[in-house]
Amino acid sequence: METQAPSPKTFGFISWLSLIIGVTSFFLVFVTPTRVANTGSAIGDSITLSLMVMGILISIFGLLKKTEKKALSVIGLLLSLSFIFFWIMIIVLMVTGQIPFAP
Repeated sequence: METQAPSPKTFGFISWLSLIIGVTSFFLVFVTPTRVANTGSAIGDSITLSLMVMGILISIFGLLKKTEKKALSVIGLLLSLSFIFFWIMIIVLMVTGQIPFAP
């Protein structure tokens, strides 16, 4: 009886897609020339929120898949959560008094 060797884990399409969506989400939230989130535009916030949700779902799917390596999916997940990290950072800065609460 022959035993088959397990297929080696590789970075598949899902891992790369989650990383690309995560990097795009990060750039749309934190990098000033490309920032569309929190600028007063409902369309920009909708784009950022939808990218965040898609990135989280694809990253989780990549983490649950047995034949994928996990590193790119974890990085993509963390970068996809940048919109949430941004608001946590803003709230902490307001509570500590580093930025003003009102204009």
